[in-house]
Amino acid sequence: MLIKFIKLILIFLLYTGPLYSKSNTLNDFNLSYLSNYFSGIVAYDNRDNSQALKFFKSSKFLIKQHDSYLKKYIYSLVLEGNIQHATNEIKQNLTENNSKFFEAYLILTLDNLKKKNYKKSKNYLQQSYKFINNDGYSLLIYEMLNQYLYVF
Repeated sequence: MLIKFIKLILIFLLYTGPLYSKSNTLNDFNLSYLSNYFSGIVAYDNRDNSQALKFFKSSKFLIKQHDSYLKKYIYSLVLEGNIQHATNEIKQNLTENNSKFFEAYLILTLDNLKKKNYKKSKNYLQQSYKFINNDGYSLLIYEMLNQYLYVF
């Protein structure tokens, strides 16, 4: 009986420990941002870009906290024709990890190409190469722009 009691105590001590379930980083987090973000994702997936853009703008607080937010936000801006605004958003977040995707560098490349700043355009195009990830269309776009910049 004593051995069973000691085993029970040991099991209890070994399998119980401090709880780390509460996060201190979410103290100022507002759930409406999350709700708007999820609504934006649903609207984006349903191809209702104007509605998605409205929801993404209202949850812009997440831009530095959630990596895929910027990508979906940029896609919505481009689909709505707000390319200059998308370019500005990418430039503002260029030092962050959330702006490290092929389309972001493609937009920066085309923006500098439009401004006839070929050196910067070539630089952004070269940076975009690391984000192609075996995508045939991205590789094709990269090669065509690379050849175009080589001509100029």
